[in-house]
Amino acid sequence: MSKDNSNDFEIRLLGAMRKTLIAVAKDTMTKPGLRHPLTTNTQKMITDCLDLISSRQLDIEKAMGNHTEMKPVFTDEQTVQSVSLDDLKKTLN
Repeated sequence: MSKDNSNDFEIRLLGAMRKTLIAVAKDTMTKPGLRHPLTTNTQKMITDCLDLISSRQLDIEKAMGNHTEMKPVFTDEQTVQSVSLDDLKKTLN
């Protein structure tokens, strides 16, 4: 198996694992005040697995040159974008 095929498989595998763990978390969510069906230890293990998956996905993206420093923006969050005057002058000229 070539390196590209190996990376593609690993990306698909990590994506499937991530979606499954998130679905388990959503399906077992309880209303406030009720006892959660999963133990605190199991919840922590799911969180740890999701953290490992995200870290590995980031490593693969960086190795393939596909990683960006973009972060999610929430609709209720005000965003401010700063531009240097020198950059602005360059685009205007």
